Amino acid sequence: MLFAEEGAKLVFTGGSAAVSTLITFLLGLGIVFIGLVALILIIKIMGAIMHGAAKNKPEPGAEQAPEPEKAPEPEGDRGEIIAAVSAAIATVMGENVGGIRIVSFKKVD
Repeated sequence: MLFAEEGAKLVFTGGSAAVSTLITFLLGLGIVFIGLVALILIIKIMGAIMHGAAKNKPEPGAEQAPEPEKAPEPEGDRGEIIAAVSAAIATVMGENVGGIRIVSFKKVD
């Protein structure tokens, strides 16, 4: 018997330190193995739940709202648009409008 009970304490009565080391090793290995198996099971359960939730979702192409019509482009003088953009940039930067030079101005889709 490796363990003996003395009063309220559990005392190791093994013959050598090698046995104690082996028991510690096996207990540690067993705990790690049980933990890894538990993680695998948790991941599999979560995967099954997520797979079931994905099946209940409607397909993206099934009932989509029609795409809204594009807003008409503002008609105006290109110089007025550049002036408005320059004023906005100057305000954000805290500089005078005269100190800002716009080199190119392109529409981005």
